[in-house]
Amino acid sequence: MKKTVHGWEIISSLDVRVYQDEAGGVAILVDKDDFGDQVPVLLDFDGEAVEVKSLSHLARSIQISTDKKVRINWRDEYFGERTQAMESIMDVERD
Repeated sequence: MKKTVHGWEIISSLDVRVYQDEAGGVAILVDKDDFGDQVPVLLDFDGEAVEVKSLSHLARSIQISTDKKVRINWRDEYFGERTQAMESIMDVERD
């Protein structure tokens, strides 16, 4: 969990790096150095609102709540960090 300049909390399903300026602009990247160039999630915060400027294709969902929390659920399959068990697909022999 990270706090922004305006007191909003960012909660993420993976470790992230958060870059922000004094005006409330925030760039959020998954904290992976070996992944290459990522597209960040770009948000603009003020005291009472959040404006989504840009979404990353790596973000599965973003939830913004009235209690000043932003939750980001990332597509963890890109990073090899599955949090849920994958189902096995079995071939069925036909007679």
